[in-house]
Amino acid sequence: MKQLLTIMLVIALTLSAFGMQAVYAEPVDGAEQAGIDDNTIRVNAYDESQGYSASIWFSNFEPDGTCTGTDYVIFNCAAPLKGIGLPELYAGIEANKSDCTVRFELFAWDTDANKTLKGTPVFSEDVYFNGDSKELPHFVFETAKSAGQYLFRITQLTAKDLDVEGSFPYSVLPIGELIYSENKIEFDSRGPFIFFIECEKTEGVSDYFLNLEGKDADIEIQPEKTIFKREGAVPHPIFEFGIVTPVVPEGQVLYSISLTEAPTWANPNPDSDVTYEVYKWTGDYEESIVTKEIDNGEILDHKDNSNLTLKFGSKLRYGNAYLIVIRRSNSGAIGYYQGGYEPSDEWLFYEYGLQLDYCPAMKAAYALVGDLGPEPTEEPTAAPTDEPATEAPTDAQAATAAPDVTTAPKPTGEGGDQGKDDTVPKSDKSFPVVPVIITACALAVIAASVIILVVKKKKKA
Repeated sequence: MKQLLTIMLVIALTLSAFGMQAVYAEPVDGAEQAGIDDNTIRVNAYDESQGYSASIWFSNFEPDGTCTGTDYVIFNCAAPLKGIGLPELYAGIEANKSDCTVRFELFAWDTDANKTLKGTPVFSEDVYFNGDSKELPHFVFETAKSAGQYLFRITQLTAKDLDVEGSFPYSVLPIGELIYSENKIEFDSRGPFIFFIECEKTEGVSDYFLNLEGKDADIEIQPEKTIFKREGAVPHPIFEFGIVTPVVPEGQVLYSISLTEAPTWANPNPDSDVTYEVYKWTGDYEESIVTKEIDNGEILDHKDNSNLTLKFGSKLRYGNAYLIVIRRSNSGAIGYYQGGYEPSDEWLFYEYGLQLDYCPAMKAAYALVGDLGPEPTEEPTAAPTDEPATEAPTDAQAATAAPDVTTAPKPTGEGGDQGKDDTVPKSDKSFPVVPVIITACALAVIAASVIILVVKKKKKA
């Protein structure tokens, strides 16, 4: 009997040790990443748990075939910079005549973007892509770069071969949910791709992304957040598109809004332009657009499938809801993709003054400003007339008929898999169940052994 109990205890302890080892052998988030060691920390500029998707297409070409696809990000790191990269880059494949070479460059900051880009890069590498890659967009420098402000530029080099039918080289950058505002990261006009930096671990540094040089410290811009996520590929053209905002919260301003991945239907000419005006929302569209303008502006040469971003600074202050009217200002096609939406009192949308039952895929950024003091008094405005505030469209079909959509090739996976799901699933952070079961069984065996021993002793007594 004693031998049997001894064997049971040995087996139980062995199982218990195995179970606990399996529990503690689970990798810790952030560990075991490429290029990471005891002296290096990787800092994402985006929320990894929200996933990402292919969005910023470098498939724009001049009439001679030259590719004009390029984008950059400006950032300021608080410690020596040891590496930089993207979680993934999407690209075409040779079999489809769409493979390409992309150049990655890092410039030390010098006054402004134009002057910086005229300098010599401190790092440059050309990479050939034959399909999507999660490895190639990651670069580890032989020698760490000094802490400071940098510009990281990505440019597609491969042109369209006009002599080869079907030639369409392309590369696509990923977008996701950024966790820093433009106080700390700023992008070129193509839009905010996601990236990470790797820095030397430095004692006392809690955030390795610092404010950019010259950013206004009096307005604390918050990270841009998705309001309505794009659903499917339903595009709508912009003619006179109205957006009614919620009341801006106390102590904040509505800093910007973005129509996500706004299409131009591959407009070959750089003339997809819009103007916008902002009014206080009175509760009625026609009444609102004849009040005093709060802000206005123009965006020229919008690039296909990049974010159409309107920035208002601190003009759209707390305590008010606003009507933002976006109008196409020339013949160049421009629009927005549809987002998931149920009409509510929070956000409302109009086309030519008629309320819509759908919404655009869009993002918004607020900024903390504290107390701005009394709101400026508006000058009296002319009373509304019976005349329409805007001219009716001359072409009745224009408001409803979207331009023919150019079907761009989808990003491909290794080996040219079509129809790949671009999104990355959220990381699985569930607790390891099997090791726990093993440990529980082992503890049960130990408990049973102890009970048998106790009972046996009592019988002897």
